[in-house]
Amino acid sequence: MIEAVAAMNAILDELQSLAGSIGAPNAPDLAADPTQAAAAPATFSQALHTALGRLDGEIAHANASAQAFTAGSRDIPLSDVMVSIEQANLALQMASGVRDKVVAAYTNIMNMQV
Repeated sequence: MIEAVAAMNAILDELQSLAGSIGAPNAPDLAADPTQAAAAPATFSQALHTALGRLDGEIAHANASAQAFTAGSRDIPLSDVMVSIEQANLALQMASGVRDKVVAAYTNIMNMQV
C-alpha cells in the first residue's frame, strides 16, 4: 500500500516541477495585492499533498488497529478493525482513481500540439 503513496508523491513532484517551469505566479506577485493573497485558494499540489497525508493516516490507522487486534488486545473489536481496513481500502481506491485521471490529463496536455 505504501508503494502507491510513493508513486503518488512522485507524480506530485513531477507536477510541481512542471508548474515551476511554466512560470507559476510568484509569492511576491500575490503579496502585492493583499485582497488577492487572502482570497487565494489552496493550489492543486497543496490539496493533493493534504489528500495524500490523509490517505497515509488512514492506512497507518488501519495497520495499527489490525496489529493491535492480532497482538491480542481486547480493547479493539474485530468489527472496528474490519471497518478501518475497508475505509483505508476505499481511500486507496479513490486515490488510485484520482491518479489515473491526473495521468490521463497529463498525457492529454503533453500530446497537444503547440
